[in-house]
Amino acid sequence: MNPLLTFGLVLLVLYVAGWLSRRVGVSSVVGFLLAGLLLGPGGALPVFTSGVVVSLFAELGLLLLLFYMGLEFSIARFVEGGRRTAVAGAIDLLHLPVAFGLGWLLGFGLWASAFLAVAVYISSSGVIARLLTERDLIAYPEAERTLGVLVFEDLVMVPVLGLLGWLVAGGSPVALLGVAAFLAAYLLAVRFGSVWLNRLLNRDGESLVLVGLALVVLVSLGGYTLGFPEAVAAFLLGMWVSGSDAKAGLAAALEPWYFAAAAVFFFDVGLQVNALEALQAVPLAALLLVVVTATQTVTGVLAGRATGLSWRGSFGHAVMLLPRGEFTLVVLALAAAAPQIASAERASLQALVSSFVILSVVLASVLYGRFDAVTDALSRPWRRRTSSRQAADDWAAVASAEAGREPHS
Repeated sequence: MNPLLTFGLVLLVLYVAGWLSRRVGVSSVVGFLLAGLLLGPGGALPVFTSGVVVSLFAELGLLLLLFYMGLEFSIARFVEGGRRTAVAGAIDLLHLPVAFGLGWLLGFGLWASAFLAVAVYISSSGVIARLLTERDLIAYPEAERTLGVLVFEDLVMVPVLGLLGWLVAGGSPVALLGVAAFLAAYLLAVRFGSVWLNRLLNRDGESLVLVGLALVVLVSLGGYTLGFPEAVAAFLLGMWVSGSDAKAGLAAALEPWYFAAAAVFFFDVGLQVNALEALQAVPLAALLLVVVTATQTVTGVLAGRATGLSWRGSFGHAVMLLPRGEFTLVVLALAAAAPQIASAERASLQALVSSFVILSVVLASVLYGRFDAVTDALSRPWRRRTSSRQAADDWAAVASAEAGREPHS
């Protein structure tokens, strides 16, 4: 097929997939993944393959996804949250051992279980932000705690993805030196290069688009050349730009590229998965979703109560963190390049995680749509128990006061 025709048809398919997703009330990520599953080499209508055009834009989409996540990363928000963000984020880390243990029980090896744990640990910033806005939940008190935990997770993923990328590359001391060199150059640039960055990005129109895209691609490939994961390099670049005067202008200028290329990235992930294997993985994906949902409920409620939220707000915090999406698929893409994972095990992991992402986003879309009713129902028994305990304490205090009162003469 003509490459330009392929590209045009892919964009048309993605438009239809996104439109249908919005019509049924789920994130467009679900539509893009399903389109790739159904129209890929292992799908019901094998129309597309992951050729040069799709692969190129998918890789650009991956870089822009991480770059925009970095743009939304706020050190100020993280510091402002202080102890509450740190406590809630630390409790959220319990997902890692639970998911690793489940992967091991399901028969995955050490490496595949590690990738599975990292993949299901991190919530989807993009899906959560969209659902919070669509359902008008951004002003809820638990939304602030949720956004703080998302920042915490992003911060955790920087060293985790860096370590996984280094280990996938062989874990050699030479590669480690390259990673250290990139990080040293990045820290020097952040410390001394902000003036230069503002000057470079002080442009408009096509000049800003071209310079911005070049910066994202070249910095990411520079990190990759030194053995540092290119996706994490893009994330770090976004963090740097987020503190500059050019943040808003560059984000607006690259937004059309971001939306289109990110859609192709999700589509390409679907192309890599055999639809039959994904369908066969649905029972295990449903089991994984049950475990992750139960763990998220426990950690979310514990984090909420430990940081001052009400019972309803604590359950709301747990529900808000449920969807998994872009970062999970980024980890999956990294696992696809891991030579330590056998090809058959890699295919099973891809099918399982892809199905899991679709199920988690669909479930989250439903729960967000009935957010008040769901959180009220989940928290009602705990609120009643607290009210009963408080009433008992009040009666005990009154009785004690009456017993200690002097009788009238």
